[in-house]
Amino acid sequence: MGEGLENRKIKNKLTSVFDLPKEITLNLPIISMIGKEEVTIENYKGLIEYSEERIRFNTSCGVVKIEGKSLFLKKITTEYIIIIGSITNLEYLL
Repeated sequence: MGEGLENRKIKNKLTSVFDLPKEITLNLPIISMIGKEEVTIENYKGLIEYSEERIRFNTSCGVVKIEGKSLFLKKITTEYIIIIGSITNLEYLL
């Protein structure tokens, strides 16, 4: 199932003490935007919904929802997704 809270606290503490990159040690998503026309998501867990107006995907922090117009998956690999279109909203859903 999910990672235990105590285990996550220990990893978080070790990450801070040894100055390790959180996105790697804690498997956190990296979300990069270029204006409001392109977004790249690294460390995602899976695609949930895909349409021209809405894209939702799982991450270790919960579900991320992107809304807009003419959204298109420019590239999708096991490591990252590139979405292009007119992006109007990006939010985390808990």
